[in-house]
Amino acid sequence: MSILGQIGYSGVRASQIALSATGQNIANVNTPGFSRLTPDMKSVGGQTSVSIGGGVQVSSIRRLSNDFQNQQLWRASTDKNYFNTSQQYLTALEGLIDSEGSSVSVGLDNFFAALSEASSTPESIALRQQIIGESKQLAQRFNGLNSNIGTQLNALQGQRVAMTSEINGLSGNIAELNAQIREMESSGRDTATLRDYRDNLVKDLSQYAGIRVQEAADGTLNVSLANGQPLVAGATAGQLKVNANLAGEQEMTLVFAKTTFPLNQQGIGGSLGGLYDMEYGALRPAQKDLHDMASAVATMVNDTLAGGFDLNGNPGQPLFSYNAGSTSGMLAVNALGASELAFSGTAGEVGNNKTLLIMLELKSAGVTVAGNTVPLNDAYAGLVGRVASASRQNQADLRAATTVAEQAQAQRDSVSAVNLDEEAVNLMAYEQAYQANMKVISTSNDLFNAVLAMF
Repeated sequence: MSILGQIGYSGVRASQIALSATGQNIANVNTPGFSRLTPDMKSVGGQTSVSIGGGVQVSSIRRLSNDFQNQQLWRASTDKNYFNTSQQYLTALEGLIDSEGSSVSVGLDNFFAALSEASSTPESIALRQQIIGESKQLAQRFNGLNSNIGTQLNALQGQRVAMTSEINGLSGNIAELNAQIREMESSGRDTATLRDYRDNLVKDLSQYAGIRVQEAADGTLNVSLANGQPLVAGATAGQLKVNANLAGEQEMTLVFAKTTFPLNQQGIGGSLGGLYDMEYGALRPAQKDLHDMASAVATMVNDTLAGGFDLNGNPGQPLFSYNAGSTSGMLAVNALGASELAFSGTAGEVGNNKTLLIMLELKSAGVTVAGNTVPLNDAYAGLVGRVASASRQNQADLRAATTVAEQAQAQRDSVSAVNLDEEAVNLMAYEQAYQANMKVISTSNDLFNAVLAMF
């Protein structure tokens, strides 16, 4: 009878532990990143060859987590955030350069329309004044676009600094959790909650850059960037630093174990990689194209005017000034009066429009922008088209990456997330087992009392 009671007591203890695990799962049904728990039970063997056994015991509380699915989720998070960050800048840039109010193409059309209108009466002060006005509007469009792209670049660089700070904080927290998990597991204590917290931090880290994660034998995670440079090794965390070079561009370094490594941002992945590719694949190239077009406009118009004469018979003066180093004033209109525009091909002939007609032909003259020699309007249309094409492709990639991330999350949740229906079934099963084991104990006591009553 004592063996029967022992078996009953072991069943009660096992059921109590299983009920506690189920309760913990239900309590954390809405906890982000929580991995459900399940008790592993094993039968206790008997002491002799004719023994029926010694009951049951809980060998461990298993945390249901699949490393392969976690890795998939982290990679999907990296890709999704790369395209998401890229799209923010592509959408802003596309809206900026394609807007009628800031379009250089519209400004060029208005400028050449004013030249065409004045070609029949080149001596008209009113029409000349209109040309100066359209010249200022054209310069304003160039400057406005250049300034706005510069503002986006400044915002991007500020975002890079903020992301670097976030990465450093996450790396440091992962290293601290590594130390705690290593210490607790060495003494046999429960680390399930700390492991969930650490996995959440790794997922957050994967949003900013592509990472490789490997678990060591002592339970710690080693985390490195996709290019192999270490971020976390055991309880040691690296630190990313951002420094500005003489050209005003940002360079990154990784400090790990008192050693500094240069960090190549190309192909780093995640939001940080998206920032790099937008800076050097979209914003800076667009800004360079604008500078090339502004320089071409200033050079062609000024060179043409230099061969003409104004209403006073004086040689032509430059209409535009191009300043490559200016952020908000790369193209400026010089302080010329209407009468100082050199539209005549011969000194003293105010009605002569030879130089003016040559200026009109500049609309179809070829300029070299982005490696192609095309008319000015086509050069700007090419810029708009490249940005629009990149934006459409990125949107398609973002939709695909979002779908993959959702699938990866669903696969992870199918193993690790809490299912209330399943937990309700477990709750009833463990409760019935508890009650049945209590009945076994009660029966054992009744039998023992009956034996005592025989004496």
